[in-house]
Amino acid sequence: MTYVDPPSAALHGELTADGTQIVLIGVGPDPAIAQMADRLQLATPLIKPSNPPGALVLPATWAAVVQLSHLFGAVWRPGPRLLGWLAEEMRLRTQPGTELTVTLPEGLVLRPYQVEGARMIAAMGRALLFDDPGAGKTITTILGLLERAAAGHQVAPVVVIAPASVVDPWIDAWRTWAPDWRVNAWRGTPDHRRRLAARPAGTAAHVVVASYDTARMDAAKGKPLDRLGARTVVVDECHLIKSASAARSIAARRLAKRADNFVALSGTPITHHPGDLWPTLEALAPTAWPSGERWKARYCVTIPGDYSARVIGLNDAAEPEFRATLLGQHRRVAKADVLTQLPPKVYSVRQVELPPAYRKAYDQLERQMIAQLPDGEELSVMSVLAQLTRLSQLASAAADVTVTREPGPDGEMQGRTEVRLKAPSWKVDALLEVLAERPGSPVVAFAPSRQLMALAGEQATKVGLQVGYVMGGQSMRERTETVERFQKGKLDLLCVTTGAGGVGLTLTAARTVVFLQRPWSLVEATQAEDRCHRIGSEIHDSIEVVDIVATDTIDARVRSVLHEKAGQLADLLKDPRLVTQLLGGSTPRKAA
Repeated sequence: MTYVDPPSAALHGELTADGTQIVLIGVGPDPAIAQMADRLQLATPLIKPSNPPGALVLPATWAAVVQLSHLFGAVWRPGPRLLGWLAEEMRLRTQPGTELTVTLPEGLVLRPYQVEGARMIAAMGRALLFDDPGAGKTITTILGLLERAAAGHQVAPVVVIAPASVVDPWIDAWRTWAPDWRVNAWRGTPDHRRRLAARPAGTAAHVVVASYDTARMDAAKGKPLDRLGARTVVVDECHLIKSASAARSIAARRLAKRADNFVALSGTPITHHPGDLWPTLEALAPTAWPSGERWKARYCVTIPGDYSARVIGLNDAAEPEFRATLLGQHRRVAKADVLTQLPPKVYSVRQVELPPAYRKAYDQLERQMIAQLPDGEELSVMSVLAQLTRLSQLASAAADVTVTREPGPDGEMQGRTEVRLKAPSWKVDALLEVLAERPGSPVVAFAPSRQLMALAGEQATKVGLQVGYVMGGQSMRERTETVERFQKGKLDLLCVTTGAGGVGLTLTAARTVVFLQRPWSLVEATQAEDRCHRIGSEIHDSIEVVDIVATDTIDARVRSVLHEKAGQLADLLKDPRLVTQLLGGSTPRKAA
């Protein structure tokens, strides 16, 4: 909705001589001026009085001008200097060029859409690359930064922040596509990292690649990554910084704000709701998006929450404006549109039955959970997730269940349940059947549970299969070597926990993906599938995704609810009615 006022009213804007701010002056009747001032509060940039008084100023950003134009319509009057700046911005954002000038290493070829993405990065310097998982965002980013450097911009030193599992793949990609650039892993002892930061210009790395955890420790003021003085920051899997108050999010945004260039990559930028985007937007353009609350108020649909407004979606009416604010800085391509040679995904479900004795234990725990649900009260998400996780474990394998009692925060005694999985596992038995049916064809197995993955690997080893693991607690070297062995066909089975290996990895040697458990998020599940369905999987005629589901358990119900709600389970668990649905209804089943 735009501003409407008498023809005599106008909001004039002009760029300051140094090009950093826009000065706003309203003219017209006093009521019109007051209305303009009120409407300016709807913009996301922070607007301040000028010095000397008499005008308002705000940072000169493309997003600010787009918002002013939408807020005030014909009343908005940009001055000549601002119009010149806008014309140049429009040229950069809409005409980034079609070819790359950098010479690619012999034998390497880019796809056309990667050239387009690289040109966007080269032209703008700060960009969001949200192509589908497996579309080659890493290479697009590297070539975009090389092209920007070739055009005379200061790009190095580059800091890449990525999940630990893909630090080494990032290093390999830089060394392959930019062999003249010095690249180091940012890891090791604190003393070693301090020495990396202190290397003289002639020997210092052009690029360092750090895990999120290491970046979190080293990004504070005076710490090694801060002293490195990054001119470019790349944040891979940027959906991992969605929590604005998390230490890793604060670290990534701090480094990004000080850098000249910034690229954020994710195939799934929204894992929860559109509010996930704000930390990445602030890293992209801190002065355009300085406040998460202001961004949500302008572009999102919200409802009251316990402490702040809860985002439930993007405001459809404001979406065109939001897209315009990111003109030329944002790109998303779907694999189905640009990688038509990729094989189709073929989904199937294998049902397994719980043995009678274990069915009885499962049903008993499920009935206890239903009995403990309060009527109509909002639930503790973490508490419910913990209980659902225990149920999921009991639906997967035999287990030793230990219940201890200890004082809670209020002094009352509370029960604590610990589940340790053991053989037999009806799900692992089904996995072994899948492997036996596909001799010589490598398989990737996923589950959130480390215990279940370890049990699967143990049982597969006992029948003579070569097994590797990607799980938490491993060194980066161990993960990298395991993935390399798998890709070279030296492993029959790769057991991967979704938390440790669900993003970033390339596992295209497999044409079969097996989920022994689904993660609580559709986004995480899709990311995991796409470790195998990406550039390089053209060697297969199809990618088979097999779900092993225990009949009449939480397995099938969680899958159904997630697909129906298209969301993340943590979002849904505050409603006791939904939890009852997940547990199979309020009427307990008769024990087998």
